Amino acid sequence: MSFLVKNNKIFLIFTLFYLYITIALFESTKGNFIPFFMEEFNISNSTISLILSINTVGAIIGSFVAGQLCETRGHKFVYIVGSVISTIAVLIAPFTRSVFTLALFNFMFGLGRSCIAIGVDSMVPALSVGFESILMNITHFMYGMGSFAGQSAVGVLLSRSIGWRSIYLYLLIFFVIATIISLIVKMPNVQIKSEKTYKKEDFYKNPYVYMLIIALTFGLISESVVLTWFISYMRGTYGLDPAGAAKYASVYFLLFALGRLLGGFVLNKTGNIKGLAASLAISAVFIITGLQTRSNGLMLIAISGLFMSITFPTMMVIISSVFNQNSSYAIGFIVTISNILNVIMFNVIGALNDILGTYRAFYTAPIALVCFVIMLVLIMIKRKKENINQI
Repeated sequence: MSFLVKNNKIFLIFTLFYLYITIALFESTKGNFIPFFMEEFNISNSTISLILSINTVGAIIGSFVAGQLCETRGHKFVYIVGSVISTIAVLIAPFTRSVFTLALFNFMFGLGRSCIAIGVDSMVPALSVGFESILMNITHFMYGMGSFAGQSAVGVLLSRSIGWRSIYLYLLIFFVIATIISLIVKMPNVQIKSEKTYKKEDFYKNPYVYMLIIALTFGLISESVVLTWFISYMRGTYGLDPAGAAKYASVYFLLFALGRLLGGFVLNKTGNIKGLAASLAISAVFIITGLQTRSNGLMLIAISGLFMSITFPTMMVIISSVFNQNSSYAIGFIVTISNILNVIMFNVIGALNDILGTYRAFYTAPIALVCFVIMLVLIMIKRKKENINQI
């Protein structure tokens, strides 16, 4: 019996890893395909920002719904729903002929992948008591590996004149497999803390809620700028071809994945908040230096992925630690509000790309990182004044 339980746990962890790799494969296409979307549909950076924001709106709805469904219907149901919705989105993508359809499949994928992500992130702590930050970062490392593989593969396929519609058809295979394994995987009996007696008015009065919202928002902004506009920045500012731009983007995603693989072990030594603040400060220095040295600094921007990578998984662990009595509700609320703010800022940055150009607008990434570090320092100072052990 113990052998069966152990094997099922291994298969479950494999399922979580595969789901994250699969959604990363889709997400990693955005940077490569944006120039093609803009050219084919004759749209601006501002319109692209709006379409990608619709993706985030889907993710916000998915986060809220998935959190409720995990408690009422179970994680398996959430994985199935998320995989099916994502598969439908990928199926629609190759047949896109208008801006409306482009927005539709982005919205649906945001909804589906968010369901998958919330289901995975809420399952990991139950499978890794005592080493949550390590397994959480390794799980998100799989996202980084998927992004790296996706960037590399898409760059090669585009250089061979394979259209973006055909690439989406290839991706469809991975999502069909994700749906199948979601149907067959067995879920353990996970006991989730009941939060029904928690007084929400006390939660909303807690200053850490808003400090963490601001911090996470800056983290999302910095990541979205690099993920979305790094390739456009290289092609628009320095005239790199798709393969050349994909080379630097692939390095970014490879180091992004490596950072998540190693980050959990480093954070166990430094502490989550202190380690994250130091890592983000280094990332900001690399990006600023890379921008200042122009085309010679593209590799420096790519290297920043190593230090930026631990942002989201570490923030999930920090939120869980600060609100250990109601972590599910806290994560759901903070992530939702941060995503809403990120949508607003994402559109502002899209407009800045049109007004100022991709080079100047790219400075929003290191600025957001610096603001993120400031918020983490303020949280550390507050916890020290309250004589609370640092996370």
